[in-house]
Parts: sequence; C-alpha cells; structure tokens
Amino acid sequence: MVLEICFVIMLSIGVAALFWLMVRQSSEKIVRQYRKIAQQLKIDLTEPTPQLAGFIRAEPFVHGVYRQRELSISVPGKGLQNTRQIETIIKVQVDDESFTWQTTAAGLLGGLRQRDSGSKQRWLSGDSSFDSAIDVRTNDDVRLARLFDSDRRALIATVLKDSKGIIAQGGGVLSFSEFGLIADDTKRERFLQLAELICDLAESVESR
Repeated sequence: MVLEICFVIMLSIGVAALFWLMVRQSSEKIVRQYRKIAQQLKIDLTEPTPQLAGFIRAEPFVHGVYRQRELSISVPGKGLQNTRQIETIIKVQVDDESFTWQTTAAGLLGGLRQRDSGSKQRWLSGDSSFDSAIDVRTNDDVRLARLFDSDRRALIATVLKDSKGIIAQGGGVLSFSEFGLIADDTKRERFLQLAELICDLAESVESR
C-alpha cells in the first residue's frame, strides 16, 4: 500500500513537472516572437510575470505608435465568447466611429465568425471569385466599394483564406483577429503583414 501511494505521488509530480516544462517552452517561443515584433515595429513590449510558479502562462503584448497611429497586438484575457478558443488580435486606431464592416472567409465557419455583424446584409463586390470566397458585411456599401479596389480585394482574400481570420472596423478601431497564438515565424510574419494592411486601410478610411 505504501509503495502504491509513493508511486502515485511520484507520478503526479512527474506529470506536473512535464506540464510545467511544456508551458515554459511554449511561453518562451511566444515571448521570442513578440520581442521580434516589437523590434521590427519599433513599439513597446510588455511581458507579464508568469502566475502560479509558471503553471499559468502570462501572455505578452506589444503596443505603441506605429505609422502615426495607436497599434497593439495582444491576446484577450478570455477565450472567444468566453470559450477556450484563444485568438490573437491586432488593433489600430482609426478616426471614424460611424463606418462599420467585417469580413472573413465565406462558408459555414465564416458565417459563424460573423459574430458582430448584427443584421447587416452581405456586401457583394461584383467580382465573382472574391464574392464566392469572402463574406463581407457593412453599414455603408458605397464607402466599402471605394475601400475595396481590385488589388486590395485580392490581398484581403489571400490573407483571410490563409489565416481563417477576420478583418473588421467598428467604434474607431480597425482590427484583424486569428485563432491561436504567435508562436512561430510564419504567424509572426503574417501579423507584420497585417499591421501594414490595416494601417493602409485606416488611412484609406480616413481619407474618405
């Protein structure tokens, strides 16, 4: 009986140590990517202190002024709609609180992710390849048509199909969100690309 208890205790310690090591390695990968982002965008990095001796990973985030506007890349404190689905979000400030739109890949998953579109009708560009691949909702069809020229439609379609993410504007914020964490070079490069894209979009929105 004593040997069985000792075995259970040692097994529990081993499992806990393995879990701690996995969390630590994952955290180190993510922090390295955020350090690179902060360096490349020349903005600030915040690295919160890990909780419970490292058993709970503290998510880093970057923030500051990039291309003359406020920008941040972070992970919300809770999962998507209070679930365990974690997403990373890049946000930039845009000087327009009335214009709203949201776009994601078309299909069942895309329709489910149009979570903040309310009763807005789907916008169609007239470009059949874009409209079949991308689901766009807005409160101003005319302004969106000016914003989404052919080159930009092609770029947005490629980004959203690759990432299964969302680009949206509302309440003076333009954002891109994608499931998962920035833990590898591929995802970091995509978020750097999106930083440029949504800053370009913000400038176009403000030019009216």
